[in-house]
Amino acid sequence: MTIGSGAPSQSLHDTLESPAGPLRRLALGRIWQQLNAESRWGVVILALILILSVFVPLLSPNDPYEFVDLPLQPPGATYPFGTDHLGRDLLVRVFAAARLDILLAILGVSVPIVIGTFIGTLAGTTRNRIAETLWDGLVNALTAFPEIILVLGIVAMVEGGVRGLLIAIWISRWAQYARIARAKSLALREAEFVQTAQVLGYSQLRILVRHIMPNVFSEALAYALSDFIFIIVIIGGLSFLGLGVRPPTPEWGAMLAEGRLYLRTEPWLILFPGFFLSLTAIGVALMARGLEQISKGEEG
Repeated sequence: MTIGSGAPSQSLHDTLESPAGPLRRLALGRIWQQLNAESRWGVVILALILILSVFVPLLSPNDPYEFVDLPLQPPGATYPFGTDHLGRDLLVRVFAAARLDILLAILGVSVPIVIGTFIGTLAGTTRNRIAETLWDGLVNALTAFPEIILVLGIVAMVEGGVRGLLIAIWISRWAQYARIARAKSLALREAEFVQTAQVLGYSQLRILVRHIMPNVFSEALAYALSDFIFIIVIIGGLSFLGLGVRPPTPEWGAMLAEGRLYLRTEPWLILFPGFFLSLTAIGVALMARGLEQISKGEEG
């Protein structure tokens, strides 16, 4: 290819400015059309849970913290999910917990994916051996350490609660995204469109931000959906152990911990929060499968 002294051709410039990747090229309508039936069910499930988590606590006459009736009332016309051991409306608490758990999971994924993808992309595009050696040591140490022990240790140090829970997730999860980003960027730095951008004199920052990171981020996002399930389980598990979200705040794991004492006589106390926790995980898993199929189709 001959490179003249003038500006690059419009077609070449357009190619460089629009690298492959589902995040930049697919409209929402096209994404929906490419999803299979299972993935569409995942979208519907999550959308339904999100809608209920907003409108049930908003429209209900009962407050999730209010003692509305006698404790341990079974499900019926007045209270479709029954009341808990303190006489609170379980229906309102389940969907208030859904809103909190989904928000915490989104926050738990968002920070690691941004930090990890950026750091991993930088590490993958550098050619400094000392930096690569230090990188390998840091990330391998974090990923080799048992994650649940690391999370428990961090939560214990920062005294638990929502703040401690999020800090523990952020510290323990960013390295996973960094490894994915580094592996992808190592392959992309030898790609033809990156080499062409270098020949055309584009700055390293522009190549990194405009050409490499969109491709890396699309792959990290597919992993993030699977990670979303793991984080919801971590949040529920730590709250179940009393190290995460603390009563009286409605949270699925904490509700399961409270209801386990009444499992034989009042099973609805764990049935409803457990069901919606599982249903959310299923919906995210189906969505992740659909995004993975789209990514593979784009690469093909």
